[in-house]
Amino acid sequence: MPLRIGEWAFVYWGLPMRIRAFTLIELLIVIAIIAVLVALLMPAFVSARHQSRARVCVANLRQLASATLMYLNDHDEQFPLAFYRVAGETVCLRSVWGMVSPYVKHDALYLCPANLQPTDLTALRDADPIITPLCGGEPHTAALMPNWCLMVNRFTYPDVPPVALAEIPYPTETGFWFDGNLLSADGARFEPYSLITPVHGHRSQAPPRVYVGQENLYQGRVQVAFVDGHAKGYPARLKPDFYRRGDVYTVVARRITIDGQQPPYWEIQGHRVYGGRWSFFGWPSRPHPDEPERMLLRCYARTNYCEEWR
Repeated sequence: MPLRIGEWAFVYWGLPMRIRAFTLIELLIVIAIIAVLVALLMPAFVSARHQSRARVCVANLRQLASATLMYLNDHDEQFPLAFYRVAGETVCLRSVWGMVSPYVKHDALYLCPANLQPTDLTALRDADPIITPLCGGEPHTAALMPNWCLMVNRFTYPDVPPVALAEIPYPTETGFWFDGNLLSADGARFEPYSLITPVHGHRSQAPPRVYVGQENLYQGRVQVAFVDGHAKGYPARLKPDFYRRGDVYTVVARRITIDGQQPPYWEIQGHRVYGGRWSFFGWPSRPHPDEPERMLLRCYARTNYCEEWR
């Protein structure tokens, strides 16, 4: 008897047997079903991955906040300095991350798994006017940034004393550590500061240039720990950096990190103190007299020491 396509015949124990295999159409149908299932389940997998990374980042922030508070207990409740030089056989740079390092288990605590390009701190060796290598034991990369208004930068403000914990009237409202990038200012006045970069919950990676009206295509969240030790995430809105008004085009230049990255701007949403800002700078001093739902912020790095601003 002639065989059809997809059939084989062989002899087993002297008896002819016939086994039917998949036809090409059946195989294509199975592949199509698998492709549909993968397409349906992929968003769930991506969401689960983002949530897992966010949980790790929040856990790192909590531990980092606890480690910094232990540092405060051992140093008269004064926040660590952001940067300062250490003189010895060779001059080296000590940073806030290095000062907290004795209170953390490993340098991975300074990283956020959702940030695939953490700031390369070794680039401070060539940052004007520091131009100083890191001291031994300093972490080389960091994705979690401090509130610079709590950590005095001795390069720019050599005469400003460390900020004391007693100066913080609202510790539950004062940002402490958050995921971001370390940016550099102009060479004449080096003042590193953190730019918020919410790396959780993106639908897609932000392009090099974002046009006005496209900001809703991207979803972001920023993770932050506060001075009292609790940590949580906040939604963030992508700030467009390309505008068109009639025949006039306006391009907002992105700041550059110390290691040459150009992250986009994001604005914090849903926080009465830092809402609409790009970072968790300053500490709340008192409610605004005309807008009680808002807070005035203070910072040592203002024109007048610790002046208040909105």
